Amino acid sequence: MSNKSKRDSPLIQSVLALDNYLTELERIGTRINSADMTSDIDVEFIQKLMTRFAECGQGISEEVTNLSTHLQEAQARAEAVAQGVSSQAELFKVRRNEQNEKLEQFRILGEKVRDLNAAISQFRRPHGNGMTAEDRAVLTSNIPAFEAQVTTLIEELQNLRESARNSRMKALEKNAESLVQTLQVVCKKLRDLRPSV
Repeated sequence: MSNKSKRDSPLIQSVLALDNYLTELERIGTRINSADMTSDIDVEFIQKLMTRFAECGQGISEEVTNLSTHLQEAQARAEAVAQGVSSQAELFKVRRNEQNEKLEQFRILGEKVRDLNAAISQFRRPHGNGMTAEDRAVLTSNIPAFEAQVTTLIEELQNLRESARNSRMKALEKNAESLVQTLQVVCKKLRDLRPSV
């Protein structure tokens, strides 16, 4: 807010007017108090000072009333803004909790994917070393269980991705989609390893 618009606010104008009346009241009061009323005085001049002093007193009274009104209006505006911020804070809290919950779901699913990857990795052999017949038999017997785990993880991740999309959590939606695509590739590789019937 610029200084000019601050000076133009009714609250500031009221404070400035009150300050002017107080300054003038003090100035005139000092002149009246310093006048020697027992000596030869200019009655008209003293009467003008008294009248001006009364006007300043009236002006102070009016400006105090105006200031009080402006302060009440400012308080009402501040309370309305605070109520809006309070509502927004509650919505933010709900959103933050929802986001944390979904991120925790993704973290747990990521751990499940890592565990599955570790289980499948035990069948990998260093380059150049082939699988033994026994290794191939164990792998073949585990393929249906691995496929079931992958399929379940894909479904859970797709549900999380859809939930993230509905909640407009783009980064989580993209991460879930990426993991779904990776698991779909794994699922295809597992199907390719299955023996032909």
